[in-house]
Amino acid sequence: MQAVEKLHNLEARQLKVFKGDQLIALLPVYEKKLLGYKGLACPAGSYYQGLNLWLEDSSPAPRKLLDTLQITQTLAEYLKSHYHRIQLNLSPETQDIRGFTWSMLKAKPLYTFVSATEVQLKPLPDERKKINLAVSKGYEFSWELDLDAFFALFKAMNARKQRSLGFTYPGFRLFLEELSQAGIMRQGNLEKNGKIISSNILLKDGNKAYTVFRATDNEALKTGASSLHSLRLLEYAKAEGITDMDFCGGNVKEVARFKAALGLELKPFYQINN
Repeated sequence: MQAVEKLHNLEARQLKVFKGDQLIALLPVYEKKLLGYKGLACPAGSYYQGLNLWLEDSSPAPRKLLDTLQITQTLAEYLKSHYHRIQLNLSPETQDIRGFTWSMLKAKPLYTFVSATEVQLKPLPDERKKINLAVSKGYEFSWELDLDAFFALFKAMNARKQRSLGFTYPGFRLFLEELSQAGIMRQGNLEKNGKIISSNILLKDGNKAYTVFRATDNEALKTGASSLHSLRLLEYAKAEGITDMDFCGGNVKEVARFKAALGLELKPFYQINN
């Protein structure tokens, strides 16, 4: 959160819910001030603002359901009373968003694609042809921290798409270096003859990983490199002890079609706003 705070020039906060003296819930948020008002932002460096819950394991399922509802209502009322503008992306683990909507906040459904690393994907025939083409090109996977290679691909991709992510490249590099030093970030690459032609930045959270940023050489895209990269990520992440992979996003038509064709699982998450 501190790294995201510096990257986006926001203020990181943790909203905590207690039951007596016991911490039972925590929601990370990022504040920004505009014309004297406080609002919440969804920074690109933090794809989700996941709600963390610590409920009694021995509690029956109905009690956990009611406790979760009370927690989300408590958070919703706090958000409404403290922020002029509210925008946060809950992680896919939070599917019961009634506490927010019953408190008159809005919940917009968004989508991502996920896969367990042990699952054998079954790409569509056309996608399988692209993957076979990429295999024939001799692309190889590696875990290698090479931010120069990543940024060369990343800048070229953003120039092609005329896309701005709301932060500077020097600041983004410092962000990635800080996360790497903390053991949170890994860089997974596809190479040919020692040259990185596709690079993916993963954020790790225990046994889960999030593929938050990827950039692939434009010519290599035509030979199925990005499709093969996704398969190799799952394969090599499993060897690293990662059990679940979130490919972060299914809300852009072209990207969503690509991920669906690979055989990844579609999963909803919710953006809360007012």
